[in-house]
Amino acid sequence: MYKIFRTLPHLLITAATIAAYASLLPNTAQAAPRSTTCQVTIALDQGGSLTYQLQGNILNPNPNQPQIFTPKTLLRQSIRMTVRRRDRNGRIQTFLNKSPLRDYEEIGPDADYSKVPFTGIFRGKPNDGKRIYKALAASHGLYVSLRPTNSQAKQMQIVHYLSHDKFIRSSAGTCRSL
Repeated sequence: MYKIFRTLPHLLITAATIAAYASLLPNTAQAAPRSTTCQVTIALDQGGSLTYQLQGNILNPNPNQPQIFTPKTLLRQSIRMTVRRRDRNGRIQTFLNKSPLRDYEEIGPDADYSKVPFTGIFRGKPNDGKRIYKALAASHGLYVSLRPTNSQAKQMQIVHYLSHDKFIRSSAGTCRSL
């Protein structure tokens, strides 16, 4: 019993210290990134197709809704891409399995993002590559554009270079947040 009373003041001091430090920290909104899944399929010649599935947590870029995450989350969003090929006989082969995507602005900060051949609303601006990502594991280049850029992603478009100068592009794929 004596030990409990002897450590009680120590616990009170520790709790008071924590409360004092907590009051010094600014009050900011904290929210976890929302898990998002997106999918699109591109038909290939001779009856085959490629299916692209994006999964992960996408930070909300809206400056009016500040978010705080762990340092690891701030450094890198957790977005992964799986690419599967279906041949004309229905056989499925996985090319990329949950391969990480990197923010293209982080990889190529001085890139002209409008040069990646996205169409319409998916196209980047010369100095603005918001929500454009690159799969580092793709041999010739695999790029993803998520739109809109100021709220939760609702659509995605894929540009996949099959060789140095030949690419395929998807139509708009759908996204949903969980």
